[in-house]
Amino acid sequence: MKIKQYGKPSASVIKQKQSFFGNNDKYVKEQKKMSSIYLQQPIRLCCKNCGKPLKIEHDFIKNNIEYKVCDVCTHLNGAHDDTNEFCNAVYTGDEGEDYAQNYKSSDIKDFNYRISSIYMPKAEFLYSSLMNDNADPHNMRYLDVGAGSGYFVGALNKIGLKNISGTEVSKYQVEYGNGIMGENFLSTHELDNTNRLLQECDADVVSFIGVLEHLQDPRGAIEHIKKNSKIKYVYISVPLFSLSVFLEMLSPGVFHRQLSGGHTHLYTKESLQHLINEFRFDVVSEWWFGTDMVDLYRHIFIDMKKHQCSQKLIDLFQDMISPMIDPMQLEIDKQHYSSEVHLLLRNG
Repeated sequence: MKIKQYGKPSASVIKQKQSFFGNNDKYVKEQKKMSSIYLQQPIRLCCKNCGKPLKIEHDFIKNNIEYKVCDVCTHLNGAHDDTNEFCNAVYTGDEGEDYAQNYKSSDIKDFNYRISSIYMPKAEFLYSSLMNDNADPHNMRYLDVGAGSGYFVGALNKIGLKNISGTEVSKYQVEYGNGIMGENFLSTHELDNTNRLLQECDADVVSFIGVLEHLQDPRGAIEHIKKNSKIKYVYISVPLFSLSVFLEMLSPGVFHRQLSGGHTHLYTKESLQHLINEFRFDVVSEWWFGTDMVDLYRHIFIDMKKHQCSQKLIDLFQDMISPMIDPMQLEIDKQHYSSEVHLLLRNG
Protein backbone atom coordinates (compact mmCIF):
# COMPACT_ATOMS: atom_id res chain seq x y z
CA MET A 1 0.00 0.00 0.00
CA LYS A 2 1.29 3.45 -0.94
CA ILE A 3 2.31 5.66 2.00
CA LYS A 4 0.68 9.09 2.21
CA GLN A 5 1.87 11.48 4.90
CA TYR A 6 0.89 15.05 5.70
CA GLY A 7 2.29 17.84 7.84
CA LYS A 8 5.50 18.62 9.70
CA PRO A 9 6.07 20.77 12.82
CA SER A 10 7.28 24.26 11.97
CA ALA A 11 9.32 25.10 15.08
CA SER A 12 12.67 23.92 13.69
CA VAL A 13 12.10 25.76 10.39
CA ILE A 14 11.36 29.02 12.20
CA LYS A 15 14.51 28.57 14.29
CA GLN A 16 16.67 27.76 11.25
CA LYS A 17 15.31 30.69 9.22
CA GLN A 18 15.58 33.47 11.80
CA SER A 19 17.86 35.36 9.42
CA PHE A 20 14.90 35.71 7.03
CA PHE A 21 13.16 37.69 9.77
CA GLY A 22 16.12 39.77 10.94
CA ASN A 23 18.01 40.32 7.68
CA ASN A 24 15.09 40.75 5.30
CA ASP A 25 16.47 43.80 3.48
CA LYS A 26 19.77 42.05 2.79
CA TYR A 27 17.99 39.07 1.23
CA VAL A 28 15.69 41.34 -0.81
CA LYS A 29 18.75 43.12 -2.22
CA GLU A 30 20.35 39.79 -3.21
CA GLN A 31 17.04 38.63 -4.67
CA LYS A 32 16.77 41.72 -6.87
CA LYS A 33 20.33 41.18 -8.09
CA MET A 34 19.52 37.61 -9.17
CA SER A 35 16.27 38.77 -10.77
CA SER A 36 18.14 41.38 -12.84
CA ILE A 37 20.52 38.69 -14.12
CA TYR A 38 17.62 36.36 -14.91
CA LEU A 39 15.81 39.10 -16.86
CA GLN A 40 18.80 39.38 -19.19
CA GLN A 41 18.52 35.73 -20.31
CA PRO A 42 16.76 34.57 -23.50
CA ILE A 43 13.04 33.88 -23.48
CA ARG A 44 12.01 30.39 -22.36
CA LEU A 45 10.11 28.76 -25.21
CA CYS A 46 9.19 25.39 -23.71
CA CYS A 47 7.90 24.19 -20.35
CA LYS A 48 10.62 23.03 -17.94
CA ASN A 49 8.46 20.06 -16.93
CA CYS A 50 6.69 18.67 -20.01
CA GLY A 51 8.79 20.25 -22.78
CA LYS A 52 5.77 21.56 -24.68
CA PRO A 53 5.74 25.09 -26.17
CA LEU A 54 4.70 27.82 -23.74
CA LYS A 55 2.02 30.36 -24.56
CA ILE A 56 3.09 33.90 -25.42
CA GLU A 57 1.03 35.75 -22.81
CA HIS A 58 1.96 35.73 -19.13
CA ASP A 59 -0.27 34.98 -16.12
CA PHE A 60 1.40 37.37 -13.66
CA ILE A 61 4.49 39.52 -13.14
CA LYS A 62 6.64 39.46 -10.01
CA ASN A 63 9.88 41.45 -9.53
CA ASN A 64 9.51 42.50 -13.18
CA ILE A 65 9.62 38.82 -14.22
CA GLU A 66 6.77 37.34 -16.23
CA TYR A 67 5.46 33.92 -15.22
CA LYS A 68 3.36 31.51 -17.28
CA VAL A 69 1.26 28.51 -16.25
CA CYS A 70 1.76 25.72 -18.78
CA ASP A 71 -1.48 24.92 -20.63
CA VAL A 72 -0.47 21.25 -20.93
CA CYS A 73 0.74 20.25 -17.43
CA THR A 74 0.04 23.37 -15.23
CA HIS A 75 3.73 23.78 -14.35
CA LEU A 76 4.66 27.37 -13.40
CA ASN A 77 7.44 28.72 -15.63
CA GLY A 78 9.49 31.89 -15.43
CA ALA A 79 9.66 33.56 -18.85
CA HIS A 80 13.46 33.28 -19.21
CA ASP A 81 15.88 30.39 -19.60
CA ASP A 82 18.25 29.01 -16.96
CA THR A 83 21.37 29.64 -19.03
CA ASN A 84 24.94 28.73 -18.11
CA GLU A 85 25.52 32.39 -17.28
CA PHE A 86 22.58 32.48 -14.89
CA CYS A 87 23.37 29.15 -13.19
CA ASN A 88 27.03 30.07 -12.76
CA ALA A 89 25.99 33.37 -11.18
CA VAL A 90 23.67 31.61 -8.72
CA TYR A 91 25.52 28.39 -7.85
CA THR A 92 29.20 28.32 -8.76
CA GLY A 93 30.50 31.88 -8.49
CA ASP A 94 33.38 32.00 -5.97
CA GLU A 95 33.38 28.16 -6.10
CA GLY A 96 29.86 28.21 -4.62
CA GLU A 97 30.85 29.98 -1.41
CA ASP A 98 28.33 32.79 -1.76
CA TYR A 99 25.37 30.46 -2.42
CA ALA A 100 26.52 28.16 0.40
CA GLN A 101 25.96 30.90 2.98
CA ASN A 102 22.21 30.13 2.79
CA TYR A 103 22.89 26.62 4.15
CA LYS A 104 26.09 26.94 6.16
CA SER A 105 26.08 26.09 9.86
CA SER A 106 27.99 28.13 12.41
CA ASP A 107 29.63 25.07 14.06
CA ILE A 108 29.38 21.28 14.40
CA LYS A 109 26.57 21.62 16.95
CA ASP A 110 24.50 23.72 14.55
CA PHE A 111 25.38 21.35 11.68
CA ASN A 112 24.11 18.34 13.63
CA TYR A 113 20.99 20.22 14.75
CA ARG A 114 20.13 20.93 11.11
CA ILE A 115 20.62 17.25 10.29
CA SER A 116 18.44 16.05 13.17
CA SER A 117 15.63 18.61 12.80
CA ILE A 118 15.41 19.03 9.02
CA TYR A 119 17.05 16.05 7.33
CA MET A 120 16.54 13.10 9.67
CA PRO A 121 12.76 13.11 9.04
CA LYS A 122 13.50 13.00 5.29
CA ALA A 123 15.91 10.09 5.70
CA GLU A 124 13.50 8.22 7.97
CA PHE A 125 10.66 8.72 5.49
CA LEU A 126 12.84 7.26 2.72
CA TYR A 127 13.84 4.32 4.94
CA SER A 128 10.28 3.45 5.95
CA SER A 129 9.06 3.88 2.36
CA LEU A 130 11.64 1.42 1.06
CA MET A 131 10.72 -1.05 3.80
CA ASN A 132 7.05 -0.66 2.91
CA ASP A 133 7.94 -1.49 -0.71
CA ASN A 134 9.61 -4.75 0.45
CA ALA A 135 13.11 -3.41 -0.23
CA ASP A 136 16.01 -3.72 2.24
CA PRO A 137 17.50 -0.23 2.77
CA HIS A 138 20.75 -1.72 4.11
CA ASN A 139 21.41 -3.64 0.89
CA MET A 140 21.21 -0.57 -1.33
CA ARG A 141 23.60 2.08 -2.60
CA TYR A 142 22.65 5.76 -2.36
CA LEU A 143 23.67 8.82 -4.35
CA ASP A 144 22.45 12.26 -3.31
CA VAL A 145 22.66 14.64 -6.29
CA GLY A 146 23.11 18.30 -5.40
CA ALA A 147 24.16 17.23 -1.92
CA GLY A 148 25.23 20.70 -0.81
CA SER A 149 27.13 20.50 2.45
CA GLY A 150 26.01 16.92 3.02
CA TYR A 151 23.10 17.27 5.44
CA PHE A 152 20.97 14.55 3.83
CA VAL A 153 23.98 12.25 3.37
CA GLY A 154 24.80 12.85 7.03
CA ALA A 155 21.24 11.90 7.98
CA LEU A 156 21.46 8.66 5.96
CA ASN A 157 24.68 7.88 7.80
CA LYS A 158 23.08 8.54 11.18
CA ILE A 159 20.26 6.06 10.53
CA GLY A 160 22.83 3.35 9.82
CA LEU A 161 23.08 3.24 6.03
CA LYS A 162 26.61 2.64 4.78
CA ASN A 163 26.80 2.71 0.97
CA ILE A 164 26.16 6.45 0.73
CA SER A 165 27.67 9.29 -1.28
CA GLY A 166 26.79 12.75 -2.50
CA THR A 167 27.81 14.88 -5.45
CA GLU A 168 27.69 18.66 -5.70
CA VAL A 169 28.80 21.44 -8.10
CA SER A 170 30.07 23.69 -5.31
CA LYS A 171 33.66 22.88 -4.39
CA TYR A 172 33.29 25.06 -1.29
CA GLN A 173 30.33 23.08 0.04
CA VAL A 174 32.01 19.73 -0.64
CA GLU A 175 35.15 20.73 1.27
CA TYR A 176 33.11 22.23 4.09
CA GLY A 177 30.79 19.21 4.40
CA ASN A 178 33.52 16.58 4.27
CA GLY A 179 35.56 18.55 6.78
CA ILE A 180 32.80 18.98 9.33
CA MET A 181 31.60 15.35 8.99
CA GLY A 182 35.14 13.94 9.04
CA GLU A 183 34.29 11.67 6.09
CA ASN A 184 34.77 11.88 2.32
CA PHE A 185 31.11 11.29 1.52
CA LEU A 186 30.96 14.18 -0.96
CA SER A 187 32.58 14.83 -4.32
CA THR A 188 32.23 17.52 -6.99
CA HIS A 189 30.88 17.35 -10.52
CA GLU A 190 30.71 19.95 -13.26
CA LEU A 191 27.50 21.94 -13.70
CA ASP A 192 26.95 20.56 -17.22
CA ASN A 193 27.84 16.97 -16.29
CA THR A 194 24.70 15.98 -14.35
CA ASN A 195 23.10 13.90 -17.10
CA ARG A 196 26.26 11.90 -17.80
CA LEU A 197 26.64 11.32 -14.08
CA LEU A 198 23.12 9.83 -13.95
CA GLN A 199 23.75 7.80 -17.08
CA GLU A 200 26.80 6.15 -15.50
CA CYS A 201 25.45 5.96 -11.94
CA ASP A 202 25.33 2.52 -10.28
CA ALA A 203 23.38 3.55 -7.15
CA ASP A 204 20.09 1.82 -6.35
CA VAL A 205 18.57 5.02 -4.94
CA VAL A 206 19.19 8.50 -6.35
CA SER A 207 17.92 11.50 -4.39
CA PHE A 208 17.28 15.12 -5.36
CA ILE A 209 16.44 16.96 -2.13
CA GLY A 210 15.44 20.47 -3.20
CA VAL A 211 17.56 20.06 -6.33
CA LEU A 212 15.46 19.03 -9.34
CA GLU A 213 14.06 22.57 -9.67
CA HIS A 214 17.63 23.96 -9.83
CA LEU A 215 18.80 21.78 -12.71
CA GLN A 216 19.11 23.32 -16.15
CA ASP A 217 17.60 20.19 -17.68
CA PRO A 218 15.35 18.42 -15.14
CA ARG A 219 13.58 16.46 -17.90
CA GLY A 220 16.91 15.22 -19.16
CA ALA A 221 17.88 14.11 -15.65
CA ILE A 222 14.63 12.15 -15.26
CA GLU A 223 15.05 10.63 -18.72
CA HIS A 224 18.57 9.42 -17.91
CA ILE A 225 17.35 7.92 -14.63
CA LYS A 226 14.58 6.11 -16.52
CA LYS A 227 17.09 4.65 -18.98
CA ASN A 228 19.48 3.49 -16.23
CA SER A 229 18.23 0.08 -15.10
CA LYS A 230 20.63 0.10 -12.13
CA ILE A 231 18.67 2.91 -10.51
CA LYS A 232 15.71 1.30 -8.73
CA TYR A 233 14.29 4.36 -6.96
CA VAL A 234 14.39 8.15 -7.22
CA TYR A 235 13.61 10.26 -4.14
CA ILE A 236 12.69 13.87 -4.84
CA SER A 237 11.73 16.92 -2.82
CA VAL A 238 10.48 19.86 -4.87
CA PRO A 239 8.92 23.28 -4.19
CA LEU A 240 5.34 23.84 -5.33
CA PHE A 241 3.23 26.65 -6.73
CA SER A 242 1.47 27.32 -3.43
CA LEU A 243 -0.09 30.01 -1.26
CA SER A 244 3.38 31.40 -0.53
CA VAL A 245 3.68 32.57 -4.15
CA PHE A 246 0.48 34.61 -3.85
CA LEU A 247 1.86 36.21 -0.67
CA GLU A 248 5.01 37.11 -2.59
CA MET A 249 2.98 38.80 -5.33
CA LEU A 250 1.52 41.13 -2.69
CA SER A 251 4.77 41.85 -0.78
CA PRO A 252 7.63 43.06 -3.00
CA GLY A 253 9.49 44.37 0.07
CA VAL A 254 9.63 40.97 1.79
CA PHE A 255 12.16 38.28 0.81
CA HIS A 256 10.59 35.76 -1.57
CA ARG A 257 11.55 32.29 -0.39
CA GLN A 258 9.41 30.21 -2.77
CA LEU A 259 9.76 31.83 -6.20
CA SER A 260 13.04 33.73 -6.54
CA GLY A 261 16.76 33.26 -7.09
CA GLY A 262 17.37 29.75 -8.37
CA HIS A 263 13.65 28.91 -8.31
CA THR A 264 12.70 30.03 -11.81
CA HIS A 265 9.88 27.47 -12.09
CA LEU A 266 7.63 25.55 -9.67
CA TYR A 267 5.87 22.21 -9.72
CA THR A 268 2.18 21.51 -9.12
CA LYS A 269 0.42 18.29 -8.20
CA GLU A 270 -0.68 18.03 -11.83
CA SER A 271 2.71 18.77 -13.36
CA LEU A 272 4.34 16.13 -11.16
CA GLN A 273 1.70 13.59 -12.14
CA HIS A 274 2.31 14.45 -15.81
CA LEU A 275 6.03 13.76 -15.34
CA ILE A 276 5.35 10.50 -13.48
CA ASN A 277 2.94 9.29 -16.16
CA GLU A 278 5.17 10.28 -19.06
CA PHE A 279 8.23 8.43 -17.74
CA ARG A 280 6.18 5.57 -16.25
CA PHE A 281 7.31 5.74 -12.64
CA ASP A 282 5.36 4.13 -9.80
CA VAL A 283 4.65 6.28 -6.74
CA VAL A 284 5.79 4.40 -3.62
CA SER A 285 5.13 7.17 -1.10
CA GLU A 286 4.31 10.87 -0.84
CA TRP A 287 4.71 13.37 1.97
CA TRP A 288 3.02 16.76 1.64
CA PHE A 289 4.04 19.55 3.97
CA GLY A 290 4.90 23.20 3.68
CA THR A 291 5.85 26.51 5.22
CA ASP A 292 3.07 28.65 3.75
CA MET A 293 1.82 29.61 7.20
CA VAL A 294 5.37 30.37 8.35
CA ASP A 295 5.67 32.62 5.30
CA LEU A 296 2.38 34.32 6.18
CA TYR A 297 3.68 34.88 9.71
CA ARG A 298 6.98 36.23 8.37
CA HIS A 299 5.35 38.56 5.82
CA ILE A 300 3.04 40.10 8.42
CA PHE A 301 5.84 40.35 10.99
CA ILE A 302 8.17 42.20 8.59
CA ASP A 303 5.40 44.51 7.35
CA MET A 304 4.53 45.38 10.96
CA LYS A 305 8.18 46.24 11.60
CA LYS A 306 8.29 48.39 8.45
CA HIS A 307 5.14 50.23 9.60
CA GLN A 308 6.78 50.87 12.99
CA CYS A 309 4.20 48.98 15.03
CA SER A 310 4.93 48.85 18.74
CA GLN A 311 6.69 45.83 20.21
CA LYS A 312 3.58 45.23 22.31
CA LEU A 313 1.46 44.88 19.17
CA ILE A 314 4.05 42.62 17.51
CA ASP A 315 4.13 40.39 20.61
CA LEU A 316 0.33 40.23 20.57
CA PHE A 317 0.39 39.14 16.92
CA GLN A 318 3.03 36.46 17.61
CA ASP A 319 1.07 35.10 20.56
CA MET A 320 -2.04 34.98 18.39
CA ILE A 321 -0.64 33.24 15.33
CA SER A 322 2.02 30.91 16.78
CA PRO A 323 -0.40 28.20 18.04
CA MET A 324 -2.29 28.26 14.73
CA ILE A 325 0.62 27.83 12.30
CA ASP A 326 0.83 24.03 12.33
CA PRO A 327 -2.95 23.30 12.39
CA MET A 328 -3.62 25.71 9.51
CA GLN A 329 -0.68 24.36 7.51
CA LEU A 330 -1.87 20.79 7.99
CA GLU A 331 -5.19 21.60 6.34
CA ILE A 332 -3.34 23.09 3.36
CA ASP A 333 -1.10 20.03 3.17
CA LYS A 334 -4.06 17.65 3.14
CA GLN A 335 -5.42 19.45 0.08
CA HIS A 336 -2.05 19.03 -1.72
CA TYR A 337 -1.53 22.79 -1.92
CA SER A 338 1.54 22.90 0.34
CA SER A 339 4.81 24.56 -0.62
CA GLU A 340 6.74 21.27 -0.75
CA VAL A 341 6.30 17.57 -1.44
CA HIS A 342 8.54 14.53 -1.04
CA LEU A 343 8.01 11.62 -3.43
CA LEU A 344 9.66 8.21 -3.62
CA LEU A 345 9.31 6.85 -7.16
CA ARG A 346 10.05 3.31 -8.32
CA ASN A 347 11.85 3.06 -11.64
CA GLY A 348 9.56 0.31 -12.95
